[in-house]
Amino acid sequence: MKNNRLIQLLKSLTPSEFKQFKEFVNSPFYNKNKNVISLFDYLKNFYPDFKNEKVNDEFAFRKLFPGEKYDYFKLKNIISDLLMLGKEFIGAVHFLGDEDMKTKVLLEQYRIRSLDTMHEQLYRASLKKLDDSGIRDEFYFQKLFYYSEELKSYYSPKHPNSNFDLFQDQLNYFVKYSIIKMLRLYNTMLHENKQNNYEFDLKMFDEVFHYIENNKDESNPTMIMYYYIILLEKENDEKYFFQLKRLFETHYNEFSHFDKYMYYLHMSGFCADVFNNKCRTDFTTEHFHLSKENFERGTIKLGKILYLDFLNHVKIAVRVDEYEWAEMYMEQFKNLLSDEHRQNTLNFCYGYINYKKGNLEKALDLLSRANFSNFIIKVQVKILLLHVYYELGYYEQALAMIDTFRHYIQREKGLLDDYRQSFNEYLRIINELIKIGIRIDEKGKTIIKNKIKKEIENIKYNQFGIKLWLIEKVKELK
Repeated sequence: MKNNRLIQLLKSLTPSEFKQFKEFVNSPFYNKNKNVISLFDYLKNFYPDFKNEKVNDEFAFRKLFPGEKYDYFKLKNIISDLLMLGKEFIGAVHFLGDEDMKTKVLLEQYRIRSLDTMHEQLYRASLKKLDDSGIRDEFYFQKLFYYSEELKSYYSPKHPNSNFDLFQDQLNYFVKYSIIKMLRLYNTMLHENKQNNYEFDLKMFDEVFHYIENNKDESNPTMIMYYYIILLEKENDEKYFFQLKRLFETHYNEFSHFDKYMYYLHMSGFCADVFNNKCRTDFTTEHFHLSKENFERGTIKLGKILYLDFLNHVKIAVRVDEYEWAEMYMEQFKNLLSDEHRQNTLNFCYGYINYKKGNLEKALDLLSRANFSNFIIKVQVKILLLHVYYELGYYEQALAMIDTFRHYIQREKGLLDDYRQSFNEYLRIINELIKIGIRIDEKGKTIIKNKIKKEIENIKYNQFGIKLWLIEKVKELK
């Protein structure tokens, strides 16, 4: 019984839900089987982990039917009944918490039952509540579409062949809903293509963009925001960055929590591109202010925090020496990381902070214990470890790391070819720097140093700061 579906369902209930489920099981409206109540009363003693050895079929049977011979099938039927009640409870809790669903069902039922006054009151109240929310995302237009559809159904039997304008309303709302939904999908796909080198089939992309360009609805800030985000992703032009910034500040209260999260994600992504792909540092402060503002406005997370987001916010802050803010952020959100990634993420973040502060031995220890399956983070860990080895003068370890790193980037299929080439050039130049430090005379150093400067300039990308680090290391050569 310990790992069956009933126990898994009971484990998933919060303490308040578990208390409500007890009332649900004991309600004669939902359940009249006393054996089901007895089984729940037995199992409730082992909530929430159900690790006791008595969470067992035979123990439960003896409790429910003292003195009877154990009958697996008799107990199995009661377990199935309690599991079914659990499923109905989860559905009921979800329904009771979903105001939109309740409104939809009630409007339909009032209409079917000819409760006209109640229908009209609820319709007006729901429409006012929707309008008062201020948010104008795709769900806003989806609800307007439904309300206009419901109103048409309400009027049709009363006034046939009339209210044709409601058909037009339905189409208008549906188009706005669809456009925002598609733009949201397009921008996510473009982002993932850039991050993970995955090719998508962006169906109707040109048609949708053509439609928006010819029907720009300035009263629909969510649509315009995603339109600009896609232009920013595709063209990497900073003019869209600042247009987005103005739009966001002007219409802040009209965006949903999710859309605010996406705004910060893509604006931050642009700043990262400026740093990684153009080797520019003029957006690093802007980058940090986006994280800080995102944090202060409470839109920095969606439920559980993604470890990639967590890492990025720390790196962004540390890049501009905002160590105190980075550590405050980590302390506040570390418990929202999934158990699978928490320790590795913290090892990486504290390792990076110690590296930037110059605590190289501590950084080496922490980064050596940061193990990730994601190739993007694996590459970053290898880069940081290589930097630490070099700066500590551990040249043998650095050369070994260069060799394993080179083999890794050749094998990793997720890497873009341009990035692969930049990493190979980076590794070759570090190898040259180590040679200078070990066995080149002063005259030879000068010649090689000038040669290396030109080679660094020719590296296409500054992914994870590799070009800037190489420039710094060449300057340090005496």
